[in-house]
Amino acid sequence: MHSFPSSIFLAFICAAVFHVEAFAGASIEQVAGSSISYASAGTGEFTAVLRVPKPMKPGDRIRTGPDSSAVVVFDDGSKAVIGATSDFTLEEHTGEQISMNLVMGVLRNWVSKIPRRRFKVKTPTAVCSVRGTEFKVQVYFDGRTLVDLYKGLLGVSDSQGKEFTLRPGERLELGSQGVLGPPHRVKVYTTAPPPTALQARARREVGLDMSKEDVLCAAARELKLAEYQQGKALVDVNGYRVRLEEYVFRPQADQFKLVVLNERESRFDYFYYLGTFNKALPTDLSSALRQMNGTLDAPPDYWLTSFETGRSNTQDSLLEKAQNGHLVDVNNNGVPDDAVAWFFDSGKDQYVDAMGRSVYQTLFDKYGFYVNGILKYGWTGANLQTYTNKTDATVNDPFTGAALARPVPVEHTVSTIFPDATQLHQQVYESFGDGTSITWDNYIIDNEGKVGSVSDFDGVTTGAGFKQKILGWNYEQVVTATEFQGRKIDLVVEPKILIQTGLMK
Repeated sequence: MHSFPSSIFLAFICAAVFHVEAFAGASIEQVAGSSISYASAGTGEFTAVLRVPKPMKPGDRIRTGPDSSAVVVFDDGSKAVIGATSDFTLEEHTGEQISMNLVMGVLRNWVSKIPRRRFKVKTPTAVCSVRGTEFKVQVYFDGRTLVDLYKGLLGVSDSQGKEFTLRPGERLELGSQGVLGPPHRVKVYTTAPPPTALQARARREVGLDMSKEDVLCAAARELKLAEYQQGKALVDVNGYRVRLEEYVFRPQADQFKLVVLNERESRFDYFYYLGTFNKALPTDLSSALRQMNGTLDAPPDYWLTSFETGRSNTQDSLLEKAQNGHLVDVNNNGVPDDAVAWFFDSGKDQYVDAMGRSVYQTLFDKYGFYVNGILKYGWTGANLQTYTNKTDATVNDPFTGAALARPVPVEHTVSTIFPDATQLHQQVYESFGDGTSITWDNYIIDNEGKVGSVSDFDGVTTGAGFKQKILGWNYEQVVTATEFQGRKIDLVVEPKILIQTGLMK
């Protein structure tokens, strides 16, 4: 199995037509979802929005949670739809100007053509100014702004003072250092696009087959729920600057999810691990995650019943899935080859002799590993007590039973080498009977991209000592495959979050 070493679209709901009675100023006229809060100017105290319409005045602020939205209507008929996981402030509302600030999230605007009144949307990196148009502004968790224009003309200025004029169907991306490339044509919709299966999933969480924008939107939503979060900039093993973001949260009471985002100037890679346990997880998440690899003498309180990992560069993907997880005492299942001779005891911070003792680990009845959607290997079983009894997948998918477009290669060999015995660089090579292959290059690197040496870890004899030492280093995994046609998936992870959550013992 290929685990790391040991939203989404920010969905916003917009109706095609709203009937609004005449009123003065601005007002929250519609809300959807269960997590919408409001703070009056200068107070900073948020309370739930329970009834609409609710008048707004300059300085008032709205926050929306996951899967929630709000509609603000102005006295000239202009309308702003605030999407999920957004932070919105009405800055100014006069006869000459309506000004809003979007710190994070999605804001879609319909602006009435009123002479001598300007309509302005500010973000951390951009200012959009219009007189009569329809456009959308999206602010990601790192402050970048994406502007889509649907109708009319839109003036956009960046943090460096440069100004651009967008025309219908154009998109502009802006970062902290200014505009990230010229405007370009995109497919846009005058109303919300019809939902698809991918978009339905994107509204929930980071997954495979998503564009960079989709992943960042998903991350913006998930970060609001994160219990652990890390981020920094570093240099990878090839000398490229990487912006690293990683976080852990609970999609459901019995689940945890680790997400790793890597952004370079010319590429974007991401990884996620979604695990589902036998019951609701405790307040201290790490106490459950430390039991994922099994326990000695007595069964664990928490174990995985399924998991899914995904790696992608937004074009290629690696997907690993497992279901029907259950506990097995592998030292007493009648199969000598399964026996665990040495087991890491976290309480003693060392490996202990496990022969003659019970070792409880999770076995999965269904498993599949896919490259660009193609099953490379997998299996099925029924309450497996040992993997020697599994049935390898050949012509059917192990989860759905659907017939595969091509048979799974029967031959599968794995070899591991260390190209330089003095360096912390491991290379795993998998070859298949159909002539395809996968290469996994695993490195331990410092923040400047230098590969660690064996001597850097001299004197480290305990798990605690290793965890203390590894905090100054990073993992990098570079994956190439025949199906990638020369491309790669390149992921860097900071070990600190793995240690905090108990994923690394």
